[in-house]
Amino acid sequence: MRRTISDSKNLVEKMLEDTAKTIDSIKDDIEKTVVDYTFVPGKDIIETDDSIIVHIDIPGIKKKDIDLRVTETKMKVTAQLDEEHAERSSYVTHHDRKAGFIRRSVRFPKKVVAEEAEAKYENGVLTVEVPKLEKNEGFTVEIK
Repeated sequence: MRRTISDSKNLVEKMLEDTAKTIDSIKDDIEKTVVDYTFVPGKDIIETDDSIIVHIDIPGIKKKDIDLRVTETKMKVTAQLDEEHAERSSYVTHHDRKAGFIRRSVRFPKKVVAEEAEAKYENGVLTVEVPKLEKNEGFTVEIK
């Protein structure tokens, strides 16, 4: 049996279509994995004359599971999330388990003194205060 150009073209189109479907499936799996296992929490950045204060919302995390790294230009927060809720009744058992990592990088608006950073974790909010390297202190200058 001899193949025609049309047969070859149809075969190539089918192969390309199958490849596109496979790539879409892999892309969906990767996106699902990233969404399911990495959570990016909300943040507030407050700049005062002397320091930068960052609030990051990470409820449900134990303080011991939080890793905080500070440099003069940014900070990185990583936390492991491993939480389980179970409901039981006479007919139904429901499990809702969240596991994965929380990651957040924050670029400071000004350079800071990383060694003097102070952090506290209360009510699901991580607060990090870091003094600025160059402070914006104003002075009154007498005009002559």
